[in-house]
Amino acid sequence: MARKKNGTHTGNRGALRLYRSYIFRDKDPAIDKIRTIVQDEGVDETQLHVLSGVSTTTFANWFRGDTLRPQHATLAAAAAALGYDWELRKVKMVDYKSEMPKAQRWLDQQAKKG
Repeated sequence: MARKKNGTHTGNRGALRLYRSYIFRDKDPAIDKIRTIVQDEGVDETQLHVLSGVSTTTFANWFRGDTLRPQHATLAAAAAALGYDWELRKVKMVDYKSEMPKAQRWLDQQAKKG
């Protein structure tokens, strides 16, 4: 997304973008993962703010507010402050040749929806 000179975003800010390979109904599941870690570690939002530098308002918006899709860097900062990393691991084999036509049809359908 492009940025204007004053730092604000241009484009469809606030529009929910759909992804064929990553689906969630309410909030991003990463929020639930972080919430569980915070509870398991026994820290509160103020302590996590001090440890991570992420604002307490951000945590309130994740856990009780309207944030649906937090930024990865912010999630990673909160996790790292508690000693966790954000691991990417292969969980299934994908036959790219057979998936490409399906993925293209899905993208075309999304484009028609507008």
